[in-house]
Amino acid sequence: MVEETIQAIRETEKQAHEIVENARRESECILNEAQERAAQIRDEIIQSAQAEASAQAEKAHLAGEKAENSAKAGYEEETAKLKTSAGEKEKEAVEMVISLLA
Repeated sequence: MVEETIQAIRETEKQAHEIVENARRESECILNEAQERAAQIRDEIIQSAQAEASAQAEKAHLAGEKAENSAKAGYEEETAKLKTSAGEKEKEAVEMVISLLA
């Protein structure tokens, strides 16, 4: 009977050891999976942030080009007006000089 009890205790210890070992292996697997998933999530977040930054940079670039083109058109229009005005003033000046000479 004592031998049966000792055998039962040994069998229980063996089962407990196997349970602990299985739990350790399972925890390692879970930890590895969590680390891999965390790395994937990190990479996804980085890619998303880079895509968003790239989109914002492109948007800013387009806005800058639009502002530059608008300003350039304004300057060109103003330059054309000044040239026309200068031409008219020149014509008036020539006529005045001619009238003074006559």
